[in-house]
Amino acid sequence: MSPSEDSTYRKKDFQRTKGDDLDDFLTKKDQSRTVAPGPADKGEPAKPSQRSPKEETSGDISDDEHDDQIKAARTGRAEAEAYHDVAVLRKKAHEHSHKAAKFFHKYKSNEANRQKCSSRAVAYREKADDKREKAKEYRTQVKEYDIELRGAAKGDVDLSPEALRNKMAVFEKKAAKADSGAKKYEAKAAVQTEKAAKYRTRAAKYLEKSKLHESESRMYTKRADNMERA
Repeated sequence: MSPSEDSTYRKKDFQRTKGDDLDDFLTKKDQSRTVAPGPADKGEPAKPSQRSPKEETSGDISDDEHDDQIKAARTGRAEAEAYHDVAVLRKKAHEHSHKAAKFFHKYKSNEANRQKCSSRAVAYREKADDKREKAKEYRTQVKEYDIELRGAAKGDVDLSPEALRNKMAVFEKKAAKADSGAKKYEAKAAVQTEKAAKYRTRAAKYLEKSKLHESESRMYTKRADNMERA
């Protein structure tokens, strides 16, 4: 074999080998595009599909858990309503307690005014009694002068009848003035007694209202305490 024939043979053999390798490469590339190796092809175990927490919680809740959630929701709502009811009862109790204190304050004020008026009425009556006592003393003195005046007519006394009559007139005037003062103080005492009666009536009315509101306050407080214990 000549050298030229040897070189030609090698060139043809290289071209054939190169063409065969290229065909094998293209065939493998097409197979890799059409068939993608999966986890089973690689020998790895298949991983479970991951779902969102909402899907797991919404789809995987059992009946017992659902009932428990309903019971918890109802219990929470009942507790909230009970707390609201207790708050309302406490508020009403506070309102009635405030009104009771307000009416009790008015009762004490009217009771104090009643006592003042009663004390004034007593003082005026005492002054009227003093005036009456003085009027009695003046009239007693007038009687004594009248007796002396009768004796003067017989000449048994040294004073003249005219002087005795003047003294009798003076004491009668004092007695009348004392009687007038007694009546004046009695009138003032009557006015104070009337005021005291009005204050007593008002005080009794306010005391009754105060007791009613105090009773309502205790009732609402007791109901609130019972609800809190329950």
